[in-house]
Amino acid sequence: MSELVTAHLDHRRTWQDFHYCYPVISRRSKGVSLGVNLNPDKVCNFDCVYCEVDRTTPARRRDVDLDQMEREMEVLLELTRSGELFRTPPFDSADAGQRRLNDIAFSGDGEPTTLREFPRAVERIAALKARRGLDDVKLVLITDSSRLQAPEILEGLGLLMANNGEIWAKLDAGTEAYYREVNRSKVPFSRILDNLAATAARWPIVIQTLFLEWRGRGPSDGEVEAYLQCLRTLRERGTLQAVQLYTVARPTPEPEAKPLAARDLDRLAAGVLDGLPGLPVEVFYGPA
Repeated sequence: MSELVTAHLDHRRTWQDFHYCYPVISRRSKGVSLGVNLNPDKVCNFDCVYCEVDRTTPARRRDVDLDQMEREMEVLLELTRSGELFRTPPFDSADAGQRRLNDIAFSGDGEPTTLREFPRAVERIAALKARRGLDDVKLVLITDSSRLQAPEILEGLGLLMANNGEIWAKLDAGTEAYYREVNRSKVPFSRILDNLAATAARWPIVIQTLFLEWRGRGPSDGEVEAYLQCLRTLRERGTLQAVQLYTVARPTPEPEAKPLAARDLDRLAAGVLDGLPGLPVEVFYGPA
């Protein structure tokens, strides 16, 4: 395995002794993405069969100290600006094109919108980004779409989108049954769809979809068609910026959760392109 591949594979949500912020080289971000883990307690309202978070070990901490979060991000921004980050493995293996700071992403070990202080976290990071003159650096929310219409989350989304923001929202299914099987959430699938539609009516959204082989089979043709119909409905009701299709890329606690074959991902991408002309589609076969 080459050094370059190692850099792409290393998406650990930890960095030295930091508790909240971490750097990764992301193909989806096309460069450096600085993550903000708002769920060090590993709290999530989904229990996806493909989740890589180890919930068998104790959480490092259960609170979010916004002052410490801001300090950690300031250090990472300076390490990236100075180039010192790229003298540290595995980032020293990144080529010149990957050393561009693309975004700061709210993600981590759970669902970031479950944090009550979510708007204040966005506010802190947006202000820090502005102070450092990083207007071109995006603020990204990576979300399971379950709480997009909560009042405090709408406040946070407004701040995010006012500061070069993007919303990357999960949609892994086309039917309630498949959603229950793969995402294993108590949140009704209808709420996910309603939240996506209401958000897309207000701001452009990027749909993130992980399809996989689960218990020896990929999604059925009927499931794929139902998924495509969900995308059509969302596009009719709002703005879809793009679709990102990917699959399992790293070991998961569920041994029956396996990568979908590249040809099947390509077939899904072709279905999106045919069914929703003009909608950009990106496919990621490995770590994204």
